[in-house]
Amino acid sequence: MALAATCAVLALGHAPFLAPGARLITPVSAQVATTAPRAKLLRVRVSVNKSQALRLEYPFTDVLVGSAEIADVIPLSDQSLYILGKKTGTTNVSVLDNSRRVIGVVDVDVGPDTGSVAEKLAAGTGAGGIRVRSSGDQLILEGNAADAPTVDRAVEIARANSPGGVINATRVASPQQVMLKVRFVEVNRNAGREFGIRSDYLGQTRAARIGRGQPADPVAGIPGIDTLLGSTVPFATILARFANNSRMLDVTIDALEQKGLVRRLAEPNLVAMSGDSAEFRAGGEIPIPVSSTTQSGVPTITVSYKEFGVKLNFTPTVLSNGLINLRLEPEVSDVDPTVSITTGGISIPGLSVRRAKTTVELRDGQSFALAGLLQNVTERNIEQFPWLGSIPVLGALFRSTEFLSRETELVVIVTPHLVRPARPGDMIATPLDTTLPSNDLDLFLTGKTEVEKPRDSSTSSPTQQWIMANGAIIGGPFGHIMSEPTTVPVGAARRRVARLAPAGIVTAKY
Repeated sequence: MALAATCAVLALGHAPFLAPGARLITPVSAQVATTAPRAKLLRVRVSVNKSQALRLEYPFTDVLVGSAEIADVIPLSDQSLYILGKKTGTTNVSVLDNSRRVIGVVDVDVGPDTGSVAEKLAAGTGAGGIRVRSSGDQLILEGNAADAPTVDRAVEIARANSPGGVINATRVASPQQVMLKVRFVEVNRNAGREFGIRSDYLGQTRAARIGRGQPADPVAGIPGIDTLLGSTVPFATILARFANNSRMLDVTIDALEQKGLVRRLAEPNLVAMSGDSAEFRAGGEIPIPVSSTTQSGVPTITVSYKEFGVKLNFTPTVLSNGLINLRLEPEVSDVDPTVSITTGGISIPGLSVRRAKTTVELRDGQSFALAGLLQNVTERNIEQFPWLGSIPVLGALFRSTEFLSRETELVVIVTPHLVRPARPGDMIATPLDTTLPSNDLDLFLTGKTEVEKPRDSSTSSPTQQWIMANGAIIGGPFGHIMSEPTTVPVGAARRRVARLAPAGIVTAKY
């Protein structure tokens, strides 16, 4: 008996006729002319580097293998074959009788070992709802998983055991959406103190100034007392003028203490599917000139935009135990002119950025806060007359001192919630559902920019109830009925509506 291939290891199955999973198929038309009437077509699947014994229904004398690189086939007896998978792919085996007629064809499909992969999936994920099968050299994952992390672990395990890749067709049992409520709170505290003395001397031919200001000029460089009083000088400024003949000396003492508190709050609400990402940004973009050169070597200036403001990126993942895994990247940036640079006569501002990146796990409705993002700036400026300002005690008359302290703290409060979309037909409320724009009387007499909308007939006035019940049409310009009766009989209401009709406020149909 001729052999198509060889193999060293034999492993016989115990099936009496066909291997498990094999099924009989009617021969194709192309084989009718060359095969015996009783020829059968079988399909067998074998894992790579594993073998399987196949028992046929009729005795045979020879076999022919389509591709010996994919599978080795060895006859064990006149009715059984030994098939060894060598390489991923498909081939067929023709079985011949003693008359050299084809009495059967076996299609052999060699693929990855799905049985061992299924065992690894069950051990690695702790769930048995994920099934695995092969298509060529690829593994296909099917079934339902409890959560997205289980699917991710299953894909990693399958990818490590599949040379051709993985097709993920699994579904999360209950796809979940996560709404993230975020509060950005920035507290900016600043305090400043200033104490300075400025002296302006104006003579017949000479002028001088001690302190801050423009260079002295006999005509316009030195403002007088009247000019200083009408200018935007700091609070608590003491002015004095000493005159002697044609010479004048103006002394200005500035004393200022300031305190400030600035709060900024942004409250974005973002919704994302479990495993997907969402992004929020509220701010702007500043133009930054960038020097470049064209292909012909001509220098040119282009503009690049840099983002600033409040920014948030987050990726939620709902775990099987009810926890929500959050990957967060909050960021707050501001335009900071103190770190600007000047090049080519153009001032380019800088950005002060506070950024954090973290991963936390919370349950539905739990909150956590990121704090401690502090920024502390202290400035001390002294302007003085040379030499004279350095004299102890008396030098205070010839210098101006300014102190500024600015402290900023950023707090980020995050609360995740598991949410579901509204049912079909459900109306989602908005802040404008219960209000209406005010008319002229409400705006000018009461200062209201909006008024409350009547909810139903039970909360409406008697006149409004009668109008709605009798099909009245409200037309004409907006306005109020300034006096309404407490009780409106039908006849009285009809007379009242008729009296107001000429004014174009209310008309009624009868």
